[in-house]
Amino acid sequence: MPVAMLFDSGQTYSGRAYRDCIASARTHDVPIVVARRGMRWSSGDGVTLDVLAPSLPFLADTGDDVNENSIVVMLRADGFRELFMGDAGEASEARLLAAGIDLHADAVKVGHHGSRYASTASFVVAVHPRIAVISVGRHNTFGHPAPATIEAWSAIGAAVLRTDQCGAVWLVANALPRTKFPCSK
Repeated sequence: MPVAMLFDSGQTYSGRAYRDCIASARTHDVPIVVARRGMRWSSGDGVTLDVLAPSLPFLADTGDDVNENSIVVMLRADGFRELFMGDAGEASEARLLAAGIDLHADAVKVGHHGSRYASTASFVVAVHPRIAVISVGRHNTFGHPAPATIEAWSAIGAAVLRTDQCGAVWLVANALPRTKFPCSK
């Protein structure tokens, strides 16, 4: 898959997968862009990504600073909005809410694999999507997603699609009004 650029949060991290990704980008001359709130990327054909997080100063002393400073973006295309939360959790959610950012979306990629450290009640209400996608590995050792997280998204009427149960999830924006979600829980 061709990669035109790589967004990086700029948060210091020494994980092997992260180091390998950065090294691969450099090897293949893929530009690395440090993302900050307020940046916008546009495809030129109506698709945009607005960076909502991180912002400076980085969130600190959260118990999981690397995840809380994840890149958060809002994708817009033909009237469709999807919020991608990365590994962001409660602290990042609180910062987004405090900033007064319009978070409503048709779909959300739930933060932190649906852990109990994400998807606070006020955040879920602000986003209020039709679809909540939880990217989580089957038999993961962390026990993700948390039952309370699934219930929070379900309680507002979102179809919860989990990659451990559904496999890869593909959303086609102009097909959503007539789409049924047989594997949602």
